[in-house]
Amino acid sequence: MPLISTSTRGPLFSSTSDASDSSERRASSAKNSLFLFNDEGEFPEDHDEVDERSVLRYELGFYEKTGKDCYRGTLTFALRYDFIHRVLMLHVLRANHLPVEDKEQTVDPYVKVYLLPDRRNHCKTRICKKTNDPEFNEMFSFDVSFNTLSSKMLQFTVYDFDRFTRHGLIGNVIMRDLFDKSDLYAWTEYTMQIVCSQEKNDFGDLLLYLSYSVTEQKLWVTVAKAYNLRPMDITGASDPYVKVEQVYRGRRVKLRKTTTKRANLNPVYHETLEFDLPSTQAGETNMLVQVMDWDRIGKDDLLGCTILGHDSPTSQGRTQWEQCFALAYTDQGHKSKPVGTWHSILSEVPENFRDIPKAKKRK
Repeated sequence: MPLISTSTRGPLFSSTSDASDSSERRASSAKNSLFLFNDEGEFPEDHDEVDERSVLRYELGFYEKTGKDCYRGTLTFALRYDFIHRVLMLHVLRANHLPVEDKEQTVDPYVKVYLLPDRRNHCKTRICKKTNDPEFNEMFSFDVSFNTLSSKMLQFTVYDFDRFTRHGLIGNVIMRDLFDKSDLYAWTEYTMQIVCSQEKNDFGDLLLYLSYSVTEQKLWVTVAKAYNLRPMDITGASDPYVKVEQVYRGRRVKLRKTTTKRANLNPVYHETLEFDLPSTQAGETNMLVQVMDWDRIGKDDLLGCTILGHDSPTSQGRTQWEQCFALAYTDQGHKSKPVGTWHSILSEVPENFRDIPKAKKRK
């Protein structure tokens, strides 16, 4: 993370003038299918080739997406370790030059701060209304041993508050080495660039494989990996897992889930989920694939979704489904060669796939 400036200074709020000044400041995708399997239609023993091609594709797309919009202003804060109370002190001072889509508009910014990798220690500033240069001037502390600070990181996520919809992500600051510029015995001030790794309408990409057996009447969905997931929930990070729902005639037949990858915006799964699917129902079956952020408390958050099947709103979802069954009927009696496709994740579940009821069990 680029560091613009740093300085060491004396104790904060040490005089009446400081308090007065403080009071004044408070008033202010890929479109193509991939066949990355061996001749028997199985995953190769070594995934290096798959990973290499996937990473290359992602990185090329990544720089195309970000480009000139990578930097989203600056954030200024200060750090000091309090040896008496054994806490890391944080002073979030201000942000400057936050971007807006319309020159006549402003943002309502606030900052969430996490001490990584635990994520349990976090804090949030107040919301500063209608300003691109907010003055936060707020103090926080993290209960952490000085001896463990070398293994900790600070993540600052800057949001644009919205009363009616999901808060907008402006960008992130990651301080990977807390001792990079100071021993933290005295207050040290930092100004770092806010970086946004994605454009506003980019919710990441998901690599899925499909395979079907006419003989066994089974469908296999392999969740390979996801890249560049957005920290969409208010924590500023994600513990993603993928759940796949088999939907037949508007009712959920079966649901399967992958494992959860902790604090990972580029998770690798390589997990195969199996579904019973009679070939006569394939034309009226769709697979709702949702990438979720696991939360310890409360409801899990949706990071994005895609749909496989004839009713998919995306060309990738329809094409992959058709290719899978075309191969299956070509190789009758055998499990078809897996068809892999990168899917650009949708921000929301389409209306006709929301709140799907369970199918009634046959007696």
